[in-house]
Amino acid sequence: MNTRLILLAGLMLTVISCTKEDRKLTLIRQEEAIDQFVQSLTKDTVFFRNGVVRAVLEQGKPAGQADTLAPGDTVYFYYAGHIFSKGKGELFYTNSDSVALAYDRSLGPEESQVRSGVVGEGRFLKGLDNGFPGMTPGEHAYIMFNAEYGFGNTTVGLVPAMSPLLFEIWIERIVKN
Repeated sequence: MNTRLILLAGLMLTVISCTKEDRKLTLIRQEEAIDQFVQSLTKDTVFFRNGVVRAVLEQGKPAGQADTLAPGDTVYFYYAGHIFSKGKGELFYTNSDSVALAYDRSLGPEESQVRSGVVGEGRFLKGLDNGFPGMTPGEHAYIMFNAEYGFGNTTVGLVPAMSPLLFEIWIERIVKN
């Protein structure tokens, strides 16, 4: 009887460790795919912060201490959330009317409003909290990250579990707190 329990426990540990190894390997592959995409963005300024990549597509106001987004500040922005697939993959959500129109989707009045929140307080996905600092009003950028910084091993709406994400962000304004 004890031998069976020991074998069963050993088998379960093997399965769990394989699952953890598979997950780590998946996250590494996602980061490599993001790096390859970033290398194809020849004219963009790229920032790396805590596992997150921000590629600036359009500069905002000249960055100065007074108007650069930092943890604790409130940000107002529009966005398009994509499942990362060698770049912008499937759109899973947007609050931008122009993006919705381009993807032949319609937004309700509550959906097409600028989003806001305090950076670094856990209101946003970890990837966004790590990607926002340093942005300026008027900036247009991609923030990209692996599944660990997104929804992880959970399926959320149209986003399958373990999906890397790409958010296209348009910063409207920043309120220093």
